[in-house]
Amino acid sequence: MTIIVAHRGASRMAPENTMEAYRLGVEVGADAIELDVHLTTDGQLAVIHDETLHRTTDRTGRVAELTMDEIREADAGARFERPDDSGQPFAGQGLRVPTLPEVLEWLPEPTGLVIEIKARAAADAVVQALNGHPAQAGGRISVISFDEGAIDRVRELDSSIRTGYLVAPGQSLDEAFAWASGRGHTGVHPWEGDLGADPLTILAQAKILGLEVSCYVVNDPDRMQFLSDTGIRAFVTDVPDVAVETLRRS
Repeated sequence: MTIIVAHRGASRMAPENTMEAYRLGVEVGADAIELDVHLTTDGQLAVIHDETLHRTTDRTGRVAELTMDEIREADAGARFERPDDSGQPFAGQGLRVPTLPEVLEWLPEPTGLVIEIKARAAADAVVQALNGHPAQAGGRISVISFDEGAIDRVRELDSSIRTGYLVAPGQSLDEAFAWASGRGHTGVHPWEGDLGADPLTILAQAKILGLEVSCYVVNDPDRMQFLSDTGIRAFVTDVPDVAVETLRRS
């Protein structure tokens, strides 16, 4: 069964990378939550996609140059607008940029967690945060990155952590498969468009190399169903409610 991964939580329903988006992702039936981490200037793991605060909060500044306390002053619901243009329902509602330990403390069973390291400097802190966590021991957590050095560092520190190589759109999958397999990583995560109209050959190639293939970001129900039928391990989606309805209907 294909794993449905809520991209930054249920990011069409609530502000991305907030506890409310994660809660809603679980509520609608996603199998796993995906999030992004950056390291703050005081060595904490802020869960936010961008290098700066301005796109998703009411504050500005670079995450790497701010303390976590400073980042927590920002309203993480200030910029979110519903797709139906019904306003900004989360502005002023107390949503804050969470930390990775906060998410780990909340993570319910049996929900999985996919942690994307946005900057290599965060790798050591991510491994430390996962140490001894029940979800890590149970194989429910994976760490992924576009930065080869970041996931290599994770494996160097703890080879028991599942690691995946995020492949940029248009990047050679042959080269990505060879690199990931040679470095001992668990999976490869290409852009879904690079899988083409018939990904069976690609999936077979990965299987020979002992790699799992997941992809990002799939929001079209027909594409969801097609990729699931091919046996892809997982896909990331902004609309986990649509994915659950599409794949889990009897």
